[in-house]
Amino acid sequence: RSEHLITGMTEKSQNGTSTQENFREFCAIGNLEGVRDLLNKGMAVNSQNAMNGWTGLHWASKREHKSIVELLLQHGADPSVANSAGETAGQVTGSADIQRVLGATPSENKRSELPIVPNYISNPVFPHVQDPRAGNMVDRVNSIGETRQSRTEHITNGPIAKKEYSNNPSEIVLKARVANAVETDFIEIELEWAKQTYDTLLNLMCHELGVNKALVFKIRKMPNTIVRKDKDVQRLTDFQELELVLTNKATSEMSRNYVTSNGPSLREVNIVY
Repeated sequence: RSEHLITGMTEKSQNGTSTQENFREFCAIGNLEGVRDLLNKGMAVNSQNAMNGWTGLHWASKREHKSIVELLLQHGADPSVANSAGETAGQVTGSADIQRVLGATPSENKRSELPIVPNYISNPVFPHVQDPRAGNMVDRVNSIGETRQSRTEHITNGPIAKKEYSNNPSEIVLKARVANAVETDFIEIELEWAKQTYDTLLNLMCHELGVNKALVFKIRKMPNTIVRKDKDVQRLTDFQELELVLTNKATSEMSRNYVTSNGPSLREVNIVY
């Protein structure tokens, strides 16, 4: 079954993550053995991301993994392939050594930044260590979702927390609730990466929680940070806890029930002035 995962850019593994995306991820995080295994199985070395046009060579160059850059070139990677911004791999790296390997000159380096950053780059996994007892990397592609849910710890505004990841790379999963409500449980909502704006987030939370948008005072990123603008939204990570804090205009709504799409009514809302 694992060999069928290599047959095309659009084929998906069981958890919905494309093998091509796994290949570029391995290039980005420095997983030399994973890259080699996929190349030996016939991976298209110059495959590009449908959204930004980045190849595995772009990512290996950007993250300055020289050994992976050399391996990709040995397998026919084309350093002249440009991404959606018209940049080659030599133009996105800050390493003069890698530029020489690619045949690029320092003047070509633009140090491009992507408009969006993949989740596995903004929240990298622990530096890769190949387990000699493990099986072939391609055979483990189906379990990549479980790998992403590894017990990686990270620092938030509060205590150390366990990092979780969404299985869908095109969206971010957030946890939402109404502040100071009798119902204290969160619900999970999905926000598309391409629509990470403040207005989109506000509308989504109001819709999912059944709250009148006019009654919202602010969005709070738990435990104590106000979400104010688009860049604040773009910094959110999977399973971030958010609250809708209501205004004193909600006084007239006290007799109503705010009903979630998948949960019980939110009664006796305490108004924040």
